[in-house]
Amino acid sequence: MLMLQYHFGPVAYMDASEQVWWKEARNVTYSFLCASPNRSTACHMRNRLLRLSTSLAVMPIQRFCSREASASRLRSIYEFAKKSLSNVDEFSRVDPRAVFVNNDLNLKRIEWYGFDYDYTLAVYTRDLNELIYNLAIKRLIKDFHYPTILQTIPYDKEFAIRGLHYDIQNCVLLKVDAFSQIQKGTAYRGKRALDDAEIYSLYGGITLPDDKGRGLPQLMDLFSLPFFGLVLTTVQYFDDHKIHFDPNSLYQDIAECVKQVHVTGEMYKSVLSNMEKYVHKNPGLSEYLQRLHKSGKHLFMITNSPFTFMNAGMTYMLGPDWRELFTHVVVQARKPDFFQGKTPFRLFNETTGNLHYEKVQELEPGKVYAGGNIGEFASKASLTGKGVLYFGDHIYTDLADPMLRLGWHTAAIVPELAREIRAQNTDEYRRSIQWLETLTNLIANFQVDGRRNAECGQIINEWAEERRKLRENVKAIFNPRFGSMFRTYHNMTFFSRRLMRLSDFYTSRLPNLLKYDVDHSFFPRRNALPHESLNAVPTVSENMIDEINRKHSSQVG
Repeated sequence: MLMLQYHFGPVAYMDASEQVWWKEARNVTYSFLCASPNRSTACHMRNRLLRLSTSLAVMPIQRFCSREASASRLRSIYEFAKKSLSNVDEFSRVDPRAVFVNNDLNLKRIEWYGFDYDYTLAVYTRDLNELIYNLAIKRLIKDFHYPTILQTIPYDKEFAIRGLHYDIQNCVLLKVDAFSQIQKGTAYRGKRALDDAEIYSLYGGITLPDDKGRGLPQLMDLFSLPFFGLVLTTVQYFDDHKIHFDPNSLYQDIAECVKQVHVTGEMYKSVLSNMEKYVHKNPGLSEYLQRLHKSGKHLFMITNSPFTFMNAGMTYMLGPDWRELFTHVVVQARKPDFFQGKTPFRLFNETTGNLHYEKVQELEPGKVYAGGNIGEFASKASLTGKGVLYFGDHIYTDLADPMLRLGWHTAAIVPELAREIRAQNTDEYRRSIQWLETLTNLIANFQVDGRRNAECGQIINEWAEERRKLRENVKAIFNPRFGSMFRTYHNMTFFSRRLMRLSDFYTSRLPNLLKYDVDHSFFPRRNALPHESLNAVPTVSENMIDEINRKHSSQVG
């Protein structure tokens, strides 16, 4: 209580609502510091204290803003806010292997489970991206006569992230949020960061015009990372050496080289020769697929990969009997054309590797088919009107058409998710975010005093600079240049928006579903809208549920 009086004067000078607030702050802070609570009680007090700290900038500060503040008073409020947060050392951790839900989904109604192969069933190591980069750069030099010195520039695995947009004409890689705003500090020409003035010169502001944004290619799957890595490396080399080039030609040349790495089978041969280097065993995958199969669920696979490559990978992960788990297997599907076109199915001869020329009248279980289209697949496999859940890693190629055109349920596999959650679970991140939000609210509520008083204005400027640096530090926790795949400084990214729209749930890998039985019902979490208070979203953690169960068991016992 003395601390509150020292900073803000006696409680007697506050109105009734302010007195209630400060007494609550005193009680929670005192309890948190002096008590020896168990984990559940600590979490409860932590949640109360965080709500109080957040409301520090809302009530009673909004009331304080009606009275002119002095510089010393602003510094006192700042110090009290920081001390309050320094006492918060209990955080709820997010399970990196959890499933995150966008829409209600009752698995009991799902009869068919469909899977993409690459980066869904098969999880590749980061060495695969380097392999694609190196093979493509050799073709770029040999087939298109680009400078041989490019081959000496190593692949930077850490430079880019998925979800970015690429402006071909201006050779700019940029990060865009859900509202088409370009995040400052995340626009690069080659490997060189563009400043705000350059961004404004190119786009007239930080908002990407709709007609411009719709035409920009995006880094939507993990195979796109080595492709754009090579684009950026080449652009940077040409810029550094003042070599004039046509941006469209450069982009098309590199796209063709990466395509040929797949089409000619170069990549496939390299992976098959060293499976341990390029393919994760994906522990738990076999157990999950067998559980579905034993529960009477039908499994199918639709992949763009050739049979030989896919079969070797599935055998490496699951053993030679993996085919017994799948009712239908479709290879060389050419997605997204598979979901949009009318290409007929052709029976694949596993012995010769040839395609049969006879018309496919029905899809026989246990046989392998190539090409085809989703309309024929749904009718010939009798999927029409039945519950289907399809898993894929590419938001557009795998998930958009099944959900929007066919009404299938969809699930996204996002391998980078686990790594991002581990970063979010660190004390550094959680404390930084909490202080960042508090600091933002302090600036928002006391900015009027900064305009009235020069000394207060200097303090507000100091807060703003601290906030700027803090945002950059938080961004760098995920990636020094582009930050998180899922967030800009405060909004969700364009990638996140499409992920939420086109998947019923998402997770980092398929075996994570082992935590849930085959009849599990998923429910989305309630999130606060901008106009709703934090109380609109009650804090219910697993720790609280565990405590409820413990108390109930003790009472029943």
